[in-house]
Amino acid sequence: MNFKGISVKDERLKKCEPIKGAAYNGIYTGSPGRDIYYMLSYLNDNQIKEIANELEKQFPIIPPGNHVNVGACIRFIYGQFGKQGVLRSEKDYERMKKENLNWDKSIYFLKILYDKMEENKNFYGMSILCEMNAHRFGDQAVLNRDKYKLIDMEILYKRSVEYAHKCKSYKQLFTPYYWAYKYFSKFKNKKKAIFYVYLTITSAEKYCPDARPGYVDKLTDCMKYIEKYDNVKWNKFYKDYRKNAKNKCIKKVLKKIK
Repeated sequence: MNFKGISVKDERLKKCEPIKGAAYNGIYTGSPGRDIYYMLSYLNDNQIKEIANELEKQFPIIPPGNHVNVGACIRFIYGQFGKQGVLRSEKDYERMKKENLNWDKSIYFLKILYDKMEENKNFYGMSILCEMNAHRFGDQAVLNRDKYKLIDMEILYKRSVEYAHKCKSYKQLFTPYYWAYKYFSKFKNKKKAIFYVYLTITSAEKYCPDARPGYVDKLTDCMKYIEKYDNVKWNKFYKDYRKNAKNKCIKKVLKKIK
């Protein structure tokens, strides 16, 4: 099992022992998160624990350079195969409203996985799980206009950052704040959204590891939100950061927006 899955043309297949008559010579080429989601309804408690334990063994401990496949694995366990729940597009938001989502089995599985990570002090895994679970609380909060789910979401995003400090996962030291901003904005809580926009930027100034397009887009989005909804502070904020920013991603965004 791996978090990306492998192509049937992948050279790694040649190093594996083939199983006669099996699809793709018996080599796993799927997506573990997706497969777990579809299996959950058919598994008993012992089987669920066995699979959670197996997944935990293979979960990264040291933060990788690219977190996409790891995050996708957890998102897929919720059956969310699109990018970012209700935030992805208005079309996805309307679709999810009609789906009457039930994530009880996914939550049960991920709680077992989280407990195992906690037992083994896998702080990176715990950080990722907190962030991905917070996304789903954010979805539920927006879909059901549930302010209590929004509180649960906020707690998990903060916890994700706490664990990220323990394992030096620099991306998780600012992106959970960005997603908190996006969900609060979607929930029409402008005050909280503004708070997390500033926190995203100040945290990114300290920790953003590079100026890849995804980070630039997120921070550009944050600064445009400030410019639109907190214009009184914007000019001073912009001037201060333009003069004092050290982070290369922040500096790139500042040049891009003005």
